[in-house]
Amino acid sequence: MAARAAVLDLDGTLIDSRQDIAAAANVARQAVDLAPLDLAMVVGFVGDGAEKLIQRLTPAGDAAVREAALAAFTRHYAEHCCEHTRPYAGIPEALGILRDSGWRLAVATNKPEAFARTILRQLGLADLIDGVRGGDRLRKPDPAQVIEVLGELGASPGSSWMVGDHHTDIRAGRGAGCRVAWCDWGFGNRDGLAVDAALASPADLPRVLARG
Repeated sequence: MAARAAVLDLDGTLIDSRQDIAAAANVARQAVDLAPLDLAMVVGFVGDGAEKLIQRLTPAGDAAVREAALAAFTRHYAEHCCEHTRPYAGIPEALGILRDSGWRLAVATNKPEAFARTILRQLGLADLIDGVRGGDRLRKPDPAQVIEVLGELGASPGSSWMVGDHHTDIRAGRGAGCRVAWCDWGFGNRDGLAVDAALASPADLPRVLARG
């Protein structure tokens, strides 16, 4: 019998990482002689992977400028990715309830996988997660990332959920054949897409998935 799984986005779903991403983004801009941006503007650029973030941070930059900016971003973020980043209130408890109820849990993020694993470990979430996929090879909204991690977990898409706060999560989950839950507490963009469930808080997560 196939397992049931919840595949979860990371930034804006499990963790509030806005301040650390914005700090690294402004280090990247400083490295190529650009002025800093405010938090809200940087957050609006997040969700499609580090390379796309750098493109948005350096709109007039050529390949050399973007390479330098990405290198500066990566160096800073590798050292400071957990200075202010924390799980959203109620996330560890919700994941624990799901695990105790027999759910397999995975993270599918467009963040580089090494950063995702470091953050999960440092925030004490790694032991609750059965599989991790980052955006190094496969990237949402391509459903292949979700399909791959479901296969690793031995889970059926039809009995599994994709949970996230960005339109890329919704599209990836739909493409993989999962039901989709939207996290209203995150900082992504739903883009008007339909979902199977909208979650007002992390406490809703085990209740809604159990109902499905």
